[in-house]
Amino acid sequence: MRDSSEAKPNRQFLLISLFAGTLFISAALMFILQPLFGKLLLPLLGGSPAVWNTCMVFYQSILFLGYGYAHALSLRLSPHRQVLVHIAVIAVSLLALPVALPDNLAPPTESNPTFWLFWTLLVAIGLPFFVVSTTSPLIQKWFAQVGHHTSHDPYYLYAASNIGSLLALLSYPFVLEPSMGLAYQKTSWSIGYVVLCVLVAACAGVLWRARPIASAAQVESEPEIAAPSGYRKLYWLLLALVPSSLLLGLTNFISTDIASVPLLWIIPLTLYLLSFVIVFSKWNAPIHGLMVKLQPIVLLPFLAYAFVNPGDLPYWAYLALHLLAFFFAIMVCHGELAKQRPHTRYLTTFYLIMSFAGMLGGMFNTFVAPFIFNGIYEYPLMIVAALLLRPGVDFTLGKALWLQMLAPLLPLLAGWVLYAASDDLLVYFDGLVISLLALTLVTFLVKAWPVAYALLTGAIIFLSLGLHGLSAHTLYQERTFFGVLAVRESVLTDENQQAETYHELFHGTTKHGAQRLPAALAQIPLTYYSRPGPMGQLFKVYDSQDADWVIGSVGLGAGALACYAKTTQHWT
Repeated sequence: MRDSSEAKPNRQFLLISLFAGTLFISAALMFILQPLFGKLLLPLLGGSPAVWNTCMVFYQSILFLGYGYAHALSLRLSPHRQVLVHIAVIAVSLLALPVALPDNLAPPTESNPTFWLFWTLLVAIGLPFFVVSTTSPLIQKWFAQVGHHTSHDPYYLYAASNIGSLLALLSYPFVLEPSMGLAYQKTSWSIGYVVLCVLVAACAGVLWRARPIASAAQVESEPEIAAPSGYRKLYWLLLALVPSSLLLGLTNFISTDIASVPLLWIIPLTLYLLSFVIVFSKWNAPIHGLMVKLQPIVLLPFLAYAFVNPGDLPYWAYLALHLLAFFFAIMVCHGELAKQRPHTRYLTTFYLIMSFAGMLGGMFNTFVAPFIFNGIYEYPLMIVAALLLRPGVDFTLGKALWLQMLAPLLPLLAGWVLYAASDDLLVYFDGLVISLLALTLVTFLVKAWPVAYALLTGAIIFLSLGLHGLSAHTLYQERTFFGVLAVRESVLTDENQQAETYHELFHGTTKHGAQRLPAALAQIPLTYYSRPGPMGQLFKVYDSQDADWVIGSVGLGAGALACYAKTTQHWT
């Protein structure tokens, strides 16, 4: 007969402090390492949003491997063997300290540096980041087995992990980076990693001693728990994939089309982490319902000013609208994900699917979207996908679904007819904008039909992008690792006060040069490369001293600067 005291649950707060503290420090280390290595890579690749997005895909990929390792470990090995294997992995990872970039690095200059960046990160921080990635699911799974009175629902510990991520992310640009040099940051991170390893070992010690107590209690108290269905797992996947892709899409969009500001990516990522803190707390149920109700209201000004009529707002208000719409979208998705979380028996499966979805979302934005889109179109695409995941969506084939799908086809068909029938659609520009604004109000009226609501929103975004693309007179557009480049046609007033057509080069919304079309005028530098401007003054001074300079030029203004070249000079 078993002693009844063995089944008595542990109520020590110290136990929660140990496990929550381990998760907190693990997450903090993860989100300090990310901007730290972004800073180390800055001199090699610059501050393009594609660099950060590629780094994010690497982090998500290692996170998936870490979650997969934790899932396999907890599924196939006894607790004692889990402890032994994990301690061995931690010991091997210590060989990678202190963290640093390999010596004599040089990114490729003739090809896309994405895979080079992946390999560099793998060599530099692969092992420590892998161990940090395993901590969240593994420590929560261990906590579920130690016999604490809250072990039946360890998901609340996920909030500690996300709070650590959030604080680390915000402290890096405002506290750590300004006050510490990179060498000291790398050393401090390595010391913090050793502290984490000690804490994980302490958690392992608790599991080693407490396992017999937990197993005896579980045998008597736990009923048979049905495994999550394939449909439910697919739902988890989509609820995690769409916000992940939306995060990278928004980061790329605001860095390219709104403002190229250093560390701007921190704002979307902060909101992303904050959503996890909220939805895995005890307040998720009332907050989730409120978010679902308020999202259509937030979407009204978002559609009207971010897509249909974007020129009427200052950039900070434009940015705020995008961030607000993003936050509501991920809160609805993540709130639904938290509601659908399974019993602790399938905890590692749940986190494994979440991490896999995050990796897929990042890979879509980094490896697929740049090759199939010539603009940041994955961002509006994921806005529509997020709306399709709102609670109450029913994809059962039937008359109701077909009627909901018919709603967005009508404005798309009307737009196509107008485009085909008109020689100059821009003559009706104001009327078309007003029509799209009216259609935006219609979306609010159909919010009770989720499929119609999502697809009609997508139709408005598609028509708005097409209309503004026509008004920009874009002649050519392409997307590279470093952003979206476009050549547009515009009109200026020449020296004789006559209208003259010329071409402009844009990177996102930033003009990087212009060129007049007549052959005799094509080599006159314009915009801020003009002769009265700073570059013109610089070359005037240099040319007056020596006509035989050896000059190197790099960047999107290299073509405009070449207008200053002389036959006696050597330009590269």
